[in-house]
Formats: sequence, C-alpha cells, structure tokens
Amino acid sequence: MRADPLAPYPGTALRSAWPAAAAFGLGYWLLLVLGFLHWHVATGLLFLALWLQPRRQWPALVLATILVRCLNGLLIGWRNGVDGGFLHYWHDATSFVLGNLLEPFLVMAGVALLCRANIRPLALAAGDGIERFLVAALVAAALLAAKDVGYVLNEGSISDIRLSLLVDTVRLAGDASLLGFFAVKNLLGHFIGMLLVVPLGAWIAEPRHHPGSRRILGEAMMLAPLFIALLSLVAVARESAALAELLRMLVLVAVVVFSMRHGWRGAVLSLLSASVLIALEDHLGLAAQWPVWLQLFIAIAGTMALMFGATVDGLRRQSAELAVARRRQLLLAEELHDAAIRNLKVEERERQRLAGELHDEFGQNLAALQTHLKLSAPDLAAAGRAGVVDRLLEITRAMQQNIGRVLDSLRPAALDELGLFGAIDRGSLRRLVEDAGLVFETRLEGDARLLARLNPVHRVAAFRIAQESITNIVRHSRARHCSLRLRVSARDGQLCVFLDIRDDGCGRVAELRPGNGMTGLQDRILALGGRLVISQLRPGLRVHAVLRQPLRSPDPGAAPRPR
Repeated sequence: MRADPLAPYPGTALRSAWPAAAAFGLGYWLLLVLGFLHWHVATGLLFLALWLQPRRQWPALVLATILVRCLNGLLIGWRNGVDGGFLHYWHDATSFVLGNLLEPFLVMAGVALLCRANIRPLALAAGDGIERFLVAALVAAALLAAKDVGYVLNEGSISDIRLSLLVDTVRLAGDASLLGFFAVKNLLGHFIGMLLVVPLGAWIAEPRHHPGSRRILGEAMMLAPLFIALLSLVAVARESAALAELLRMLVLVAVVVFSMRHGWRGAVLSLLSASVLIALEDHLGLAAQWPVWLQLFIAIAGTMALMFGATVDGLRRQSAELAVARRRQLLLAEELHDAAIRNLKVEERERQRLAGELHDEFGQNLAALQTHLKLSAPDLAAAGRAGVVDRLLEITRAMQQNIGRVLDSLRPAALDELGLFGAIDRGSLRRLVEDAGLVFETRLEGDARLLARLNPVHRVAAFRIAQESITNIVRHSRARHCSLRLRVSARDGQLCVFLDIRDDGCGRVAELRPGNGMTGLQDRILALGGRLVISQLRPGLRVHAVLRQPLRSPDPGAAPRPR
C-alpha cells in the first residue's frame, strides 16, 4: 500500500518543533537563573510545555532541557570558580546524569499520568481535572526530589543557587536530618513550581478559559496595593513573629475570597500574588520562618485554593445548567399546557357539534313521531289498538329523556343559560340529588363577577368535576347530606376556581379504583394545570379541586354572569 504523498517525512515534525523548543529553552534558562529560591518554577514550565505539546515534539523539548541545564551548570561552575572532575563542574559522571539528563524524563512521568487520564487544559476548570493535575504534579515532584537527594549524596554537600551563585554550602557528614530537610524542601519546591506555572499556562493556552479574564485581571490589579501594604507590614513586623504570622493568614484569606469569587482562575492569580509576596519577603531577608514553612504555606494554600476554586466553578456551571434546564422545562410545560388547552377546546367544540346534531336530528324526528302518534291515536283506538299508541308514546318519551341526558353529558345547556354556579345550584344536579332524597347545600364565595371571565374550557371542567362527584355520591355513597362550596378569586395574575364537595356517606379513599369517571376527570384537570385531591372524612369523602387560568378579559362566547 502506497504512503500518502502529502504526508510529511518523519523528520519534518521534529524540524518544525525546533523553533518552539528554542523559545522554551530560553524561558527555561531565565527561570533557572531568576527563579524563586525555594520553589522551582522552571520545573513548572517544563511540565507545562510537555503537557501542551504533542508527543512527537517531546524529543525536541527533552534535548532543549538537557542542553540548557548543561550550559547553566557550566555557567555556575565558571561564576563560582568550581573545578569539578567531570566537565569542570560536576563531581563525576553520575552527578552529570542526575543533574541534567534525568530531569525531563522524571517530569514526563507526571505528564504521562495526565495524558493517560485524558486531562487537557480545559479539564482544569473541573474539580476532577484539578485533582488529577495535583496528583501528577506530586508524583513528578517526588521523583525529582528523590533524584536531587541522590545528587547531593553523590556530591557530599548541599548548596542553594541564587542568580547562578552557590550559597549556604553545607557538608552532609552523615547528617540525616539535614538530608531530610533538603528532600522536603526540594519536594515542595518542585510541587509549588508546577502549582504556580501549569494552571496559569493552561488558562492562557485554552481559549475557552478566556471569557471573563479581563474582569478578573482588573480586580486583581485593584488588589495589588493590598498585597504591597501587607508586604510593608510584614517588614515592619519583622521582630514580631506572631504579627507576621497573622498577616500571612490574611494573605490566605485573600486567596480564599478571590478563589470563591472567580473560581480556579482567581485561585491562580491570588496564589501567584501570594507567592511573589512571600518570595520577596524571603529574598529581602524579612522572613521570620524557615523556608520549608513558607513552602508549606504556599503548597497548602495553593492546593486548597485550586480545589476550592474548581469546586466553585463546577457549582456555578451546574447552577447555570440547572437554570437552562429549568427554563426549558418551563417552556416545555407551557407548550404542553397550551397543547392540552387546544385539545380540550377542540374536544368541547366537537361535543357541542355532536350535541347540536343530535338535538336537531333526533330531537326533531322524535317530536314529529310523537305528533304523528297523537294524530293517529283516534284511528288506532277505533281499531282497538289504543294500548299500542300509549306504549309507543311512552317509548318516545323515554327516548327523549335518554337523548336529553346524552345532550347534557356532551354539552350542559344549563351552563350557557344559568352560568356555572346557577347550573350547579338550580340545574339538573340539584334535581338529581333531591330526587335521591339527599339534602344538597351550595355556597358561592369570593368575587362572583370573576365567574364571567372563565373561558369555556375551564367552565365546563369545573362543572364536570361537580357533576361527576355528585353522581358518584348519589350512586355509591348512601349519604344523607351533600354540600358543595364554590370559591373564585384572582391571585398573581391568575383566576383561581376552588371546588369543595363533601358527603357523609360510606365511601373510602382506599376503595377507590381507576375508572368510574374520576381518572378522565383527573387527566382533564392536570391538562388545565389544576389539581384534584380526594381525602377521607369521618364519615364520607371530600373532593377538592383547583383550576387556574390566566386572568384576562372575558371571551366573546363566555357565559353570562351567574344569577
């Protein structure tokens, strides 16, 4: 199979990586020379470069790192007049390997952990991404600290480097505590270097982290005088360790507050500012604490601030997502409600059409049949068939009554003639209850004029609730008393209708089963955004229903005011 003619030669990617590697080497060397005394920001730059660049460019970065470290070692040897046994600076070949060759590969181990977990710069905005970065940085820092311990054991002495000058050189002489102090100091130094540089570089490198950066930087500039004032107070309080510690706690408070306000990006800026403040304090000789305590303060504050800031960002994202989901839910609920209203309106129109056709066709035909039977009655009586006419007239009257009940179930005529409360109080429902021998009490509360503003769908729904409930009471409850309370009011731009129907029968909520009209009624009420509750009384049952509609002018076809 032929290779793609447009694919680059194997060495093309490496050659294209050299300009970036050269720029990295320059920055790496500047940080080696000018970096803080007790935290190795050059290590952070190496970690960041390996993390951001594709793996095919890692060889160029590794070579640049080794070359810069070798040249920096020669510069230190020249400035300090060191004449080592290997290349005029290092004690031997082992020191050369430990001091120059292993550094990029040990940092690469921590970067590999991030790459294996598929953590990219965008992931630092989440708590899980920050947590994995901290673990990877700690692993790399531990490997580098172990390498540094091996270096000083091979050299037999410990020195600090400040602006390429060897200072505070101490012979080990088998002092385990000094070696332990050195190991902890370098572990924290490498960790803090990555803590300071990597999140800041991810913020700059990832465009999706840029929105809102100008506001964060502006507030950080406004807080700069506060940090300068704190530094001045630390200098003044040099003789008071307690006051200096208190001021350092104020710095920690500022870090936490800025992290809470601006998330992990605020933590990056506040941590960088605090580290600069403490580094200046140490370099100016104002520090009242050992360097390890200063390092520990920065490490703890930085870790806490980044985790806290990422958590705050995560909560804000979740809150924004929940707000969007809530808006979508409300919009969907509104659309479903509107669709349900439209369906119910279509259903009511269809019921009205069917009622009209039944009334016009069957009603007129039955009336005509009844008239013809009455006219034919004398002839049938003369023929000895008078009883046939009576039976036929009785059948037509029964058919008229049945059709009347059907018409009433399709479209209660009393609603248009008497209004909602009048149809309940003086219509067929009262006749039904009183014919069954029950005492029926009705009461209207609230502003009765608002009933005229009910649209037909809600008006019919309220009547159906009363109709179905009272029918069930008459048929099943064996009650002696039944009451209905209708209350109408306007609340928060909505017209609310409350129906409360009670009886003293033998009904039990636990014995209610789906069907008997209540299921369809429940669906209708829910579609209208209302609520239906059936509760147990002693004795009897209580049906409580609430219907709501937007308060507006009455429809042209609205029912007249109740009488």
